[in-house]
Amino acid sequence: MGTGKIAGKFAEDFKHVENASLVAVGSRAESSAGSFARDHNIPRYHASYEQLVQDPGIDVVYISTPHNLHCENTLLCLEHGKSVLCEKPIAVNRGELDTMTQLAQSKGLFLMEAMWTYFLPAIRQAQAWIAEGKIGPVQHIKADFGFKAPYDPEKRLFNPALAGGALLDVGIYPIAFSLLFAPPGVEHVSVSSTKAPTGVDLTDIYSILFSNNTTADLSCSLGHAFTNDGFIYGKKGYIELPVFWKSSKAILHLYDEEQPVVFEDHRTTNGYNFETDEVTRALINNKTESEVMPLSKSHELLAIMDDIRNKIGLRYPFES
Repeated sequence: MGTGKIAGKFAEDFKHVENASLVAVGSRAESSAGSFARDHNIPRYHASYEQLVQDPGIDVVYISTPHNLHCENTLLCLEHGKSVLCEKPIAVNRGELDTMTQLAQSKGLFLMEAMWTYFLPAIRQAQAWIAEGKIGPVQHIKADFGFKAPYDPEKRLFNPALAGGALLDVGIYPIAFSLLFAPPGVEHVSVSSTKAPTGVDLTDIYSILFSNNTTADLSCSLGHAFTNDGFIYGKKGYIELPVFWKSSKAILHLYDEEQPVVFEDHRTTNGYNFETDEVTRALINNKTESEVMPLSKSHELLAIMDDIRNKIGLRYPFES
């Protein structure tokens, strides 16, 4: 559902997904649906989202529409008996996610936020090193994600009517990264922010205090190109994940070892196939949630993002 840039990358990677087929695409315009189907060898295309969800040959729908439509589009799919993999953020706020979660549970359908970073082999390797005690208990996390976006007040990134701004578009990644590696329990979030002329957030710098005094320094921006790297620090060393949100490499630095240990996945895909494999496994095993990216994790993410938006005074015009 949706035929934008991310949908194209998702479709490119689908040829590497096992036990599933990409069978249909839907768009609000027949021309874009048709051209997308031809570009990616998809058998059927639909000129509306309503037609897509009425297609009896579909088990699960991948939603890649703008943020402000995620709740509406997910509810449409669920009402028509389709499980959902929805791009991040899965919803604009916790209220939307509550509604989506309740409907998915009442229908017994699978629902997952497309946090593809969680499924990358390099990220999984970092988790394994931490579980093995390589760096000791996690004490500090650092991550940023920023790029210089051309300013256009009408386009998605800067338009408040489309839930624009740095936090929901790229800031979600550093937060998700910290939640994956920090001990459970957020005790405090502090934030400073600058705004674009449209009122959405341009650059955010935020710190999170987790339980056990674990800290995280995170930042995001649509106005500056950051290094986009992630680091996890412990008493015995640290793990480096270059360009962490799509990382293909994890580097283990131990303070008592001169040479780091390097893991590289050498994948030939963008990396979306790993999350898609997770969805397929879950559906085959009649699960309604992912164990790696459960809805509880999405609720944690949105709780922090709602808190940050409240602190910087960012509310979208469609929010009640």
